[in-house]
Amino acid sequence: MGQPWAVGSADGPPTRLPLVLTALWATAVGLELAYVLVLGPGPPPLGPLARAFQLALAAFQLLNLLGNVGLFLCSDPSIRGVMLAGHGLGQGWAYCYQCQSQVPPRSGHCSACRICILRRDHHCRLLGRCVGFHNYRPFLCLLLHGAGVLLHVSVLLGPALAALLRAHTPLHTAALLLLPWLMLLTGRVSLAQFALAFVTDTCVAGALFCGAGLLFHGMLLLRGQTTWEWARGQHSYDLGPCHNLQAALGPHWILVWLWPFLASPLPGDGITFQTTADVGLVAS
Repeated sequence: MGQPWAVGSADGPPTRLPLVLTALWATAVGLELAYVLVLGPGPPPLGPLARAFQLALAAFQLLNLLGNVGLFLCSDPSIRGVMLAGHGLGQGWAYCYQCQSQVPPRSGHCSACRICILRRDHHCRLLGRCVGFHNYRPFLCLLLHGAGVLLHVSVLLGPALAALLRAHTPLHTAALLLLPWLMLLTGRVSLAQFALAFVTDTCVAGALFCGAGLLFHGMLLLRGQTTWEWARGQHSYDLGPCHNLQAALGPHWILVWLWPFLASPLPGDGITFQTTADVGLVAS
């Protein structure tokens, strides 16, 4: 039968290197953005009302972004410390030889985290943690507000970058957008021009990455699927869009997108899940 609960992996905790590298990257982009705003070309001049709106929007986005990052990292999606005895082993349960424990349906072992994850979706390489039952909601909100913050910065810096590009030849423009580091090292652009191009490029690419991830996981959310289930064409847990949203985001699924610390308890426990067959039996 295995252990009634998970006690952690004998291999020790997973590495923190991806999170450290992501934090260093975000810090570097933030410092270069501050340099552009203070000493570089910066955004176009704004009136008092527009400036106040921009500051309020930026503060709202940053609070949501940092709050969801904190919730994502503090929420343990694994079976560590979860009582698995007494739930009744049935169809879909499996035995994990690495964890030496029975694991419930939709769970899977992560070689990076070195433990099984409840309702495992995938391992986030940028933050060094698996996305599972307990941290799926902050992960989705993180994608939304991450895309919002990066798009906001791109829009603010867009006019200054456009003016810089118009002042040069098409070849110089393409090199600045594609190879800003090379242009800086060869002395073709100043430090302020490099920082402007690099930050804008990074924010546009990041916004596209987060937006694509949000669209993909939004599709999975409405279908009640994990990435693993989507790849294998499984639809056993699709209860309809409304029920799927509540199962993943809680009863206040509309409001959780606006504030990370809003109480919206998940209806399940990550161990047992209602299936499409169960809904069909109840309806009949």
